[in-house]
Amino acid sequence: MKIWHGYGSEHSMNLVMIGCFKSEQDAEAVEVLINKLTEKLPDYVDVGSYKDSFGDEVLEILKSLDCWSLSPSEIEHFLYEFTLKREGEKLILTSEESDVSAFIKLMMNKGAKVEVFSAHDYPDAEYGRGKR
Repeated sequence: MKIWHGYGSEHSMNLVMIGCFKSEQDAEAVEVLINKLTEKLPDYVDVGSYKDSFGDEVLEILKSLDCWSLSPSEIEHFLYEFTLKREGEKLILTSEESDVSAFIKLMMNKGAKVEVFSAHDYPDAEYGRGKR
């Protein structure tokens, strides 16, 4: 169970992020990286625990994955609920959160063109509310 330790109104964002990569291999590499971070970090991170520096365990995880672009405060993004799926050279991330800079960085570092929007405001867009 996750307990939220703060106030925020971002939990109804209905955010859609689409990363369009130059190749399926690039999209798959970022998908694998996000899945590994999502799998490994919850054992070592609590929401709000890393604001200024990484713990030794987290630093070892990042080093092992050759992941150098994230800040300490972005590590908790991998604890939030989100859905990630890959379609060819596209990665589609959906979330109720608005703080998604970690995912943007990982996608852009692998050459993606990234589109981010609220499906509330664009319900007829591909991957918008009620789509797919």
